[in-house]
Amino acid sequence: MKKIIKNFFKKFGFEVTRIPDEKEMKNLSFDEIFKKIIKNEKPVIFDIGANKGQSIDRFLKVNNNAVIHSFEPNIDEFSLLKNKYNNYENIKLNNIALGERKNKKYFNVTEHSANSSFLDLKKDTNWIKLRSDQLGVNKENYIKKKLEVDIETLDTYCNQNSIEKIDIVKIDTQGYEEQILIGGKRMIESQKIDALEIEIVFSSVYEKYVCFSDIEKYLIQNNYRLSGIKLHNNNLFSGAIFFADVLFLNKKKFNL
Repeated sequence: MKKIIKNFFKKFGFEVTRIPDEKEMKNLSFDEIFKKIIKNEKPVIFDIGANKGQSIDRFLKVNNNAVIHSFEPNIDEFSLLKNKYNNYENIKLNNIALGERKNKKYFNVTEHSANSSFLDLKKDTNWIKLRSDQLGVNKENYIKKKLEVDIETLDTYCNQNSIEKIDIVKIDTQGYEEQILIGGKRMIESQKIDALEIEIVFSSVYEKYVCFSDIEKYLIQNNYRLSGIKLHNNNLFSGAIFFADVLFLNKKKFNL
């Protein structure tokens, strides 16, 4: 009977398809997506903005054979990474930042290290007042020191280390994401990166906030498509930082 009905509607140019059951539809985490689409037995992963190694631990769970290139300019956090991962042959630790060109620049180390950035914090926001109170520091001292750090470009690092292809690039750099994409122009234009996971902070916590257009202008024209989003808070007015993790995938690679 089903076949008869389908053939009947087909004569009039309609196709009958089954609506997926709700049980078949599932929200996937980025890590579940990576497990689903990354087929390389030893994927190459760039963890840009490694902090204390949270993403390194994530990616090892995705594939414990992954070759992870980690970048963390804060020497204090880098020391923690060395103590934790120095004996891992598949983890390459780099005490540098990535950016738009090779140079040195002052890096703001904040009381809560995950907020550290090359950008200055805006000290008149409710968020910085609340965060400072939570940590028991004066908001004027939330940036506890400035470090002069080395900056390299993604393209140059790949050239120097004979890296022809990257499976996943994760960027979490508190407003410095655009500069990293500029420094990865060759790898992006030649579509040598399969997936990019990028944090975008929409709140006015730093001297500059990032928009989707700041990121997409480097990716859309080079055949990358927004393929996933994870919101952290959903507005500017709650007092918490409004930001999102977004996933861009190579359209050609994954037939998107």
